[in-house]
Amino acid sequence: MTDGQKAGQTGGLWRGVAPLTGFAALTAAVDVYAGNRLQSLDPLAIAAVSFSLTAVFFLGLDVARKGLAAALRPLSAQRLDVLALNVSTAVTWLSMLYALKYLEPAVVNVVGLAIGPVLTLVFGPLLRRGTTVLRAEALVSAGICLSIAVLVWGSVTGRSGVGPVDAGDAALGLVLTLVCGLASTGNVIYSKRLSEAGLGPQSVLSVRFFLTIVVTWAAVGLSDQPRLGAVFLPAAVIAVIGVGLPLYLIQVGIKHTEPITASLLCTLSPLFAYLLQLPDRRLTQSTLTLLCILVITLLVGVGTAARGRHDRREREAAARPAPVPAGAAGHPAGDRAARAALGTDTQGEPS
Repeated sequence: MTDGQKAGQTGGLWRGVAPLTGFAALTAAVDVYAGNRLQSLDPLAIAAVSFSLTAVFFLGLDVARKGLAAALRPLSAQRLDVLALNVSTAVTWLSMLYALKYLEPAVVNVVGLAIGPVLTLVFGPLLRRGTTVLRAEALVSAGICLSIAVLVWGSVTGRSGVGPVDAGDAALGLVLTLVCGLASTGNVIYSKRLSEAGLGPQSVLSVRFFLTIVVTWAAVGLSDQPRLGAVFLPAAVIAVIGVGLPLYLIQVGIKHTEPITASLLCTLSPLFAYLLQLPDRRLTQSTLTLLCILVITLLVGVGTAARGRHDRREREAAARPAPVPAGAAGHPAGDRAARAALGTDTQGEPS
């Protein structure tokens, strides 16, 4: 990454904060909504309908704007990154929808998203050469990881909002949630790679869901009772508040931030999820869940502020003129040496 690219990117950091915060809020809303609806409906049928509606919308917009050939060009020009993003998207959403059948939405939300900074810390520099992770971000990620461990313990021992759950269900829900977190890290990193390759948010979203659509509709076709009529309205709601709008917002946010910053901001979502799930009569208020969420929210603030200070220093350093080497033209010592060689004194008169 060139100095010019870094300067432009750091200047846009705070333009990425608002859309990423909006993404966190909408992700929380869909987790709570889906957690309620998925108790009686097939997650695969909901995913098939919602992702199909989202793909038709974004691909249709892209085709109308620049034509079919140009809209589909990333499938060949950036095929590996597009394929990786399709895989991570499918794994993220399918694991999340099934995890919501077994665990409290706030726990699914916090574990699935909060593990993101930890994984981004590990894999980000490997997948995007030339990027750096700050010491403060590393410490924040470690703190988030510890908070996740406490939440996992609370879910297994019945101290979450769901209350006592079957150990097998809790274990399956947690495994699915961790898989979701791993895949969501891939979403952030590969979305960033496509953004750096020149694709706008709409263009990325227009080619992101093909694999998810194929997998979910294949599974629906094998189902005995897909109940497509019953899932259409919930799926349409999820397509808007859970897929289309939040993924557009995160793509805009990723364009202006580093992956570690995006991952940290996304972990604000559990706070919204906890507040939104309070009216759900299936759940009880969990002090443990709330405390862990507040700790994670505080850590997110620390990590984001650290990145902001680092980027501001880089911006100021890039704006300062480079020092003139001693002995070169323009440096006082260099100018005196040049005048001495020409036989003039420091006042410009012959010696």
